[in-house]
Amino acid sequence: MTTHAAATTDAASLLQDITSGNAQRIWSSACAINQLRDAKALDPLAAALPEIREKTRGVALGGAFFPNEVHLNVALHRLDYHRRRAGCLCRLYPEHLFYEPAKEAANGHVSIEGVTYIDGKWVEAYACTCRTCGTRFRVEEGESHYLWWSWKIVA
Repeated sequence: MTTHAAATTDAASLLQDITSGNAQRIWSSACAINQLRDAKALDPLAAALPEIREKTRGVALGGAFFPNEVHLNVALHRLDYHRRRAGCLCRLYPEHLFYEPAKEAANGHVSIEGVTYIDGKWVEAYACTCRTCGTRFRVEEGESHYLWWSWKIVA
């Protein structure tokens, strides 16, 4: 089984996994696709979108605290958005709770302009700017069984 914890950009491997019919491989590759911003990796996956939809339809993906199907749906939407050249991929941040500002900054996608804290201890929100298109976001951090981030575009 291929693991995509490092979010590989090998489109052939991701395509093989997401169309495998294996729930773990589908979930893992969907999570990796959700982190991709490289057009060279996204192009062949977006071109295969009809096949991906067909091969993932009806596969039970599980998920204890959060349905893993959400990760797949986000990946399908991301590929369609990229295929249509609908805009900067940062515009998809508000649609998914797992875009971590620090990771997006480390990958060069956003810059963190500031952080506000609650009681000087816990992160309340980040002020982020997309390094590609300049869109500004307020990103609230929350926690339940996992950390999550709510991205909102700042006018």
